[in-house]
Amino acid sequence: MTARTLARAAAALLAVAVVASVLAAAGVGGLLYFVIFAAALIPGLPLGFALFGSRHAGGWIAGALIGYFLTSLAIWVCIAARVPSALAFVVAWVVVAAAAWGASGVRPREGGVRPPLWTSRDTAALLLVLLLVPAIAGPPFARVGSRDADGNLRYRAYFTADFVWHTALTAELAKFASPPRNPYLANRPIHYYWTYFLLPAAVAATAPAPLADVQQALKVNAIGTALLFVSAIFLAAWTAVPRAAPVATAVALTIVASSAEGLYALARIWNRGAPWAVLRDLNVDALSSWWFGGLRVDGLQRCFWWVPQHSMAYALGLTALAVVNAAGSAAPAGAVAIAGVALAGAVACNPFVGGVFALVWGIAAAIDAFRSGDAAPRLIRCAIAIVPVGGAVAWCIGTQMVEGAGGTLQFGWLGAARRAPVFTFLLSLGPAVVPAIAGLLMASAVTRKAAPVLLLVVSIALLYLVRLNVDESWVGFRAGQMILVAAPALIARALVALGALRRAVPAIVVVTALLVGTPTTVIDEYNARDVNNFNMGVTFHWTVRITRAEEEALAWLRRTTPATAIVQMEPNVRERESWSLIPSFAQRRMAAGLPISLLDVPEYHEKTERVRSMYATTNAQEAWNIARSLHIDYVYIDSVERGGYSAGMAKFEDRQYFAPAFRNAEVSVYRVE
Repeated sequence: MTARTLARAAAALLAVAVVASVLAAAGVGGLLYFVIFAAALIPGLPLGFALFGSRHAGGWIAGALIGYFLTSLAIWVCIAARVPSALAFVVAWVVVAAAAWGASGVRPREGGVRPPLWTSRDTAALLLVLLLVPAIAGPPFARVGSRDADGNLRYRAYFTADFVWHTALTAELAKFASPPRNPYLANRPIHYYWTYFLLPAAVAATAPAPLADVQQALKVNAIGTALLFVSAIFLAAWTAVPRAAPVATAVALTIVASSAEGLYALARIWNRGAPWAVLRDLNVDALSSWWFGGLRVDGLQRCFWWVPQHSMAYALGLTALAVVNAAGSAAPAGAVAIAGVALAGAVACNPFVGGVFALVWGIAAAIDAFRSGDAAPRLIRCAIAIVPVGGAVAWCIGTQMVEGAGGTLQFGWLGAARRAPVFTFLLSLGPAVVPAIAGLLMASAVTRKAAPVLLLVVSIALLYLVRLNVDESWVGFRAGQMILVAAPALIARALVALGALRRAVPAIVVVTALLVGTPTTVIDEYNARDVNNFNMGVTFHWTVRITRAEEEALAWLRRTTPATAIVQMEPNVRERESWSLIPSFAQRRMAAGLPISLLDVPEYHEKTERVRSMYATTNAQEAWNIARSLHIDYVYIDSVERGGYSAGMAKFEDRQYFAPAFRNAEVSVYRVE
């Protein structure tokens, strides 16, 4: 089979697999949303072609990623200008696409970076690697929000920490407040990087019924983002080592076999004679923390499911690194500016990640400039990238995305980083990092492409020397994933170097890494889609259920109450299972909540304590006074509140203060008079 035939077969298979995954996850409405997602990528294509040319896959990959950022920016402009509507969004999209085409300044078939020739073999390799996306992302998304025999909705616990929270965030963005409000603290703007979620929010808020489903949009957006993410990893590695098979192998290895935790768990269960069913109750990609108290590092498969906003930031950052890999500091001014736009997009999607990629890009360009003997003009030209990156930083500050985050950073070798640091590092990342380090040590040629090495080194330093004082794991998650996206270029170089020594050695290395690393991903993928496990985890059940009665009440709130209404449940007794019930499923704000996905600040706890008093008191007037002082419009009660505050339930029947607004077999909603 020729490379061209293989590429065509892989393209057809990928198309079928992606369509099947989207249909399984989101139905026909999901396919319609996928068309909109694809259209959102178009504005960046002329800029991608200006970098790599339209005959090179890099032009399409870079253009699509930049296009997503530009479309998101266009949506925000409409919201900030107080003219959010489907027509306004379409007009803004057309304007930004026309502006990008005008600014590209080159014919589409040419590119300013001049990378190595892209062949059918490279296309086939990329498409075959992309098949991992529907294979890994598709089955879990098909189970998110699935129904059991009684019609109840089911969500895997870790999807409630991310996907369900993203539902609340996207629903809040769909209200088009500027700046967006915090759905867990309605009197405050939200301090979170929400750029990625603007597209699904705009579609859900303005599109007709088949598309007006936030969770449907988020599922399809995540699948599309995963395709772009893997493409960007491939492109960045290929521009450093332009060899199709080694790069494809390296990318696949980092996705499916980055962690030895699954193999360790299997060995431990075997040695102890425990039943294999205990695997269902493991957070298998976090055993370095669970069992050894060390740092947690999530594999890239978890980017597909739970953190697509970070995936988009990584992908945009990798697009910029692909430019410096391909052209170094000799890139023309236009290419530097476009790389700066990609870095700006990374900053907008995640300021921390974008900042790291901007730092690595700048150092890599500077190293190349000093090597050239013509440093001054090259450095001046590369400094052009500072302009869009600085604009993105200013925008994040101006929209209050990052307010308060700087004060949470801690520096030093602290906490979990000190516990078995070498062992837990190898346990979490060994199958991918060991061959990457081998590539670094064995092949001096790779040092001429400084970006992968710099990203690896900087990320390892961040992993061990930086943390948030409110969330010890967050920096480790991001740093660990940046290590993984840096690894394929170095792994590919190791495979090339080892193959030059002896042809069988690369195969031995890859098979060994797969045997060690694949069990983690297989177990993790199974557990991510297992919504039939109702066992208790550490502090929560592995599957969270929304009953039909609860769903009816939440739908009534969405349909009947004003979009800006404040609907209060009791956060303390709900803890980590249904902590986002009202913001995510009723899509209404609360006066007080305890969000596990946002920076913990005292005001959450202060106001939640007042809400607790509102539910606990037996005095209707006292409860009413608290509700009015917190601007609560509706009080929500189901079995959780009744179980926690049974003595205080009768007061809500006092019609002088609370009016029954909705009631079914499980749920009561009272309007605050």
